[in-house]
Amino acid sequence: MRDRRDSGFTLIELMIVVVVIVTLASIAIPNFIAMQSRAREAGTKANMHTMQLAAEDYGVQNDGFYAPDAATIVPLMPGGDARFKNSFSGTTGSGVAWEDRASFAAAATAVSGIASYADSSSFTYNVKGYGKTAAITFVLSAGS
Repeated sequence: MRDRRDSGFTLIELMIVVVVIVTLASIAIPNFIAMQSRAREAGTKANMHTMQLAAEDYGVQNDGFYAPDAATIVPLMPGGDARFKNSFSGTTGSGVAWEDRASFAAAATAVSGIASYADSSSFTYNVKGYGKTAAITFVLSAGS
């Protein structure tokens, strides 16, 4: 005759385990998605900083005059255009990962993950970016 302790798990015990797993997943999945979004925005900020360093490098090489457009400084970045990727889409190139703004005061194009460069009379520049759904709130410029 079999002992009751050898019969395995009951249906109630299995249901409790499933409820606990579903509860943990319902907490973890939204947090994971939010963390991915924050990481991609941080990648965009890193791209903005890389563009700023390339602009400063160009300025040092050209007696304090900054590049007239982004296409001039992109080759100065590590790996050039081929490795400068949009952190949201993973794509490279002008209009997708980076852009040249026609106006110093204009906002970056509403493309998630884009880093945007503009110069003003060759003595100053700024780099702006666009996050997942809105412009990134800080601007990198000469001297900052």
